[in-house]
Amino acid sequence: MSKKHRLAIDFVGSPSHLPRPPKGRVAVLDVAFASDERFELATEPFIQALGDRLALWCDHHEHAVGWAKYRSDPRFLLVPNRIAHACPELITPEVAQRVGPIDSLVIHGDFDGMLTAVKLLRGGEPPYPKADEDARAVDSPGRGHRLSERGQRLANAIDEAVANYTTAKRRDFMSAIIRSLVDGSEPEGLSEEIDRAASAADAAHLQATELAREHGKQELPGLYVVRLHGHRKGRQRKAILRYAEEIAPIGVVIEIEGGNTWLTAATFDEEIPLSDIELLSGGRSDYRYCETRGSVDPVLQALSRAARR
Repeated sequence: MSKKHRLAIDFVGSPSHLPRPPKGRVAVLDVAFASDERFELATEPFIQALGDRLALWCDHHEHAVGWAKYRSDPRFLLVPNRIAHACPELITPEVAQRVGPIDSLVIHGDFDGMLTAVKLLRGGEPPYPKADEDARAVDSPGRGHRLSERGQRLANAIDEAVANYTTAKRRDFMSAIIRSLVDGSEPEGLSEEIDRAASAADAAHLQATELAREHGKQELPGLYVVRLHGHRKGRQRKAILRYAEEIAPIGVVIEIEGGNTWLTAATFDEEIPLSDIELLSGGRSDYRYCETRGSVDPVLQALSRAARR
C-alpha cells in the first residue's frame, strides 16, 4: 500500500461536529465554517489547534465572519459557491504543489468532498475527464451542469452510504472509493457494493419524489411548499427540495414533529438572496433553514418576496 493510502481520513457530516485535530500536516476539504455561535465553539478552536500544521482549508460555503478573518490567510482557499459550484475545480496542479505532502485529510463526507480529496491526492488531476463537472452537477443542481453515468452511479452510492451505513462501514466504503479513484482501478468487490448502494439510492429518490408530489403545492408566488409530519432524514429532505426547486424558484420543506417545526428553503437561482432572510438562521446562500415554535407564515412571506424580486 502506497504512502498516500496510509493517510488518516476523517469524514465530516456537520461543520459543528469536527473530529479531534489530526496529527501531522492536514488538509480540510469542502468543510464549511459552522454558523452563528458554533463558529467560535467548533471552527475556531479546530483552526487554532492545527496552527501551522493546517496545509489547506478549501471551501465554497460562504461565511461572513469566518471568511472575512481568514480569506487572506495563505492556508485558506475560500471561493463562494456562486463562483465555484463545487470544490474539486479549485484544486489545480498549482494548488496541489503549493500544499505539498500531507498526513491527514478532513473531508466533507459527500461526493463533492471526496472528489476534492481525490484530486488533491492526484496532484491536481481529476480521476476521470468529467469528474469536475460531475461534482458541480451533484453539489449545485439546477445550474446547467450535466452529470455523467459514472458520476451518477458514484454519487448515488455515496448518498446511500451517508443515509444508511453505520459510521464505520461508511468510513471504510468511502475510503475504498477514494483509493480506487486515486489509483484508477475499481476492485470487483467494491464494484458490486457500489452497484447495490446506487440501486438502493434510486429507490429512495423515487419515494421522495412521490412524497413531494403528494404533500406539496404552490402556496405563495414563487414557492413550492411540501408539508410533512415527522422530521425526515437529510437525504429524503434534499431529494424533496430538488423536486420542489424544479417547479418553483424556491422549494420549501416544512417538517412538524411534536411541538417543533423545521423549515428548509432552497433555490437553484443564484440571484435569489436566501442569505439575506434573517429568519433563516443557518445554511449557505442557496440552502437555508430554521427551527421555530411559532408560525412559519412570516418566513414563507419573506421567501415569496425574495422569489419575486
